[in-house]
Amino acid sequence: MIPPLPLFIVGAVLCGLSILMLCWHPGPNAWIGVRLPWTYADRELWDTSWRLGIVLVLGMGLGAFISWQVFIAATVVLLGVSLGCPMVIYYRKYGTLRFWKDQGWIAYHPVVRCRHCGHYQKLPDDAALSTAQCEACGRPYRI
Repeated sequence: MIPPLPLFIVGAVLCGLSILMLCWHPGPNAWIGVRLPWTYADRELWDTSWRLGIVLVLGMGLGAFISWQVFIAATVVLLGVSLGCPMVIYYRKYGTLRFWKDQGWIAYHPVVRCRHCGHYQKLPDDAALSTAQCEACGRPYRI
């Protein structure tokens, strides 16, 4: 069965967008991507959410070829997963949902919580987590 024309157009546009996302991979920006403070603070998290977005947008496009109900369900899943997943990954990596913002519109940086004493510490970037030590107790954050 061929889907109605509007449904076919929506599906084709979303499938084309997912192929474009697969070929073009921008860094954190203000226009496209999962634009949350946690994804701005951690480049690895930005890349993970971008790859997840490719799969979910493709699922929306393929769902649009089937029916409006499947398309709407895929849209709800896209919104829920794309907003919830970066928060969960950030929390598991840093032990908190805190971040700090420097001057600028995209200058977010991570904050890590010590698992031993509970002290919060600002990090300059996500790469500093591997060598950072707690300022209060001196233990490394990565064990």
